[in-house]
Amino acid sequence: MNAADLPHLVIGACMNVHRALGPGLTRDAYEECMAIELRELEFDFKRQVALEFEYHGRRVQTATRLDFVVGDSLLLLVRAQEEISRLEQQELESKVRLGRFNTGLIVNFNVGTLRKGIYQITVKRRAERGE
Repeated sequence: MNAADLPHLVIGACMNVHRALGPGLTRDAYEECMAIELRELEFDFKRQVALEFEYHGRRVQTATRLDFVVGDSLLLLVRAQEEISRLEQQELESKVRLGRFNTGLIVNFNVGTLRKGIYQITVKRRAERGE
């Protein structure tokens, strides 16, 4: 699988869950169903990963939990609420930057049409020296 295809494939998995369940459930129900969907599609993923990052050359471990890390390059946050706030978008951007992910998704399942509940960012990183 090409890393560039990963966001599209994960969004497709989210659409499968939304198509089956629709809006109106709790966040944990959607998260559980996403885990089943990703497992059935044979995605490499981890759930409830602690956010860790470097600060002044030291490793910082936080209590912040990341819903899904898919293929070590995509962060997926699951929501079931009225709308995604600007603060949540900024939090996603920070988590993607600090976690050094290529792509971040917030997917809000509590919408009639899932496309309206998706917020995505993609980071273009310059090749680091020596690589």
